Amino acid sequence: MIAERYLSLKSEVDEAGQGVRIMLAGKHQTPEAITEALEAGADLLGHNIIQQLQASEETLERGIPHEVHMIGHVQSNKARTALRFADTIQTVDSMKTAKRLSTMCESLGVSRNVFIQVNSARAESQYGINPEDALELADGIAQLPHLTLTGLMTIGANVPEETEIHRSFATTRELAETLRERGHSSCTELSMGMSGDWRIAVAEGSTMIRVGRQVFGERPRP
Repeated sequence: MIAERYLSLKSEVDEAGQGVRIMLAGKHQTPEAITEALEAGADLLGHNIIQQLQASEETLERGIPHEVHMIGHVQSNKARTALRFADTIQTVDSMKTAKRLSTMCESLGVSRNVFIQVNSARAESQYGINPEDALELADGIAQLPHLTLTGLMTIGANVPEETEIHRSFATTRELAETLRERGHSSCTELSMGMSGDWRIAVAEGSTMIRVGRQVFGERPRP
């Protein structure tokens, strides 16, 4: 069923926007479920919880090649683990976090891609930097030797009105355009849209959507 759901979603996404990647959110998913999705053609995983990121990657280490992003908040005491197992950290929202990640990358002997997480809806319940402060953060990241800014991530407005959801995604897209105009040419990815609003996100320029239950089914209890 997982393979069938993934292929069905892939067809829908390809029809909605060519080149849009599907990131499978692996929160509370078993390695067996993730493996089934990878065998169906998925190649991009996202993890919210660092312990699950580590457990999953240690199990899948010799399996099918895939790319892994950290899409949850990175606590300082777990950042080293996140950098060991994830190719990209999507949730950088302060210079303090960026500097910490760069220093840890140096000690690990690695470099990592990062996304700036933007609170495009200005919601108190969401992490992320305000859009007007993102340029300063991008300039700061550009000075760090072990991080490369490759995109922006946003959750978007969690409201019934589609116009507000469109607006929050459009804000992030326009911000990415501004960053590229200001010299951040590597900031090309837009991680926007989840199971309930990915079509709106794709219409507003998303290059990768983050979905879980549409492929894995209802999330198992932890």
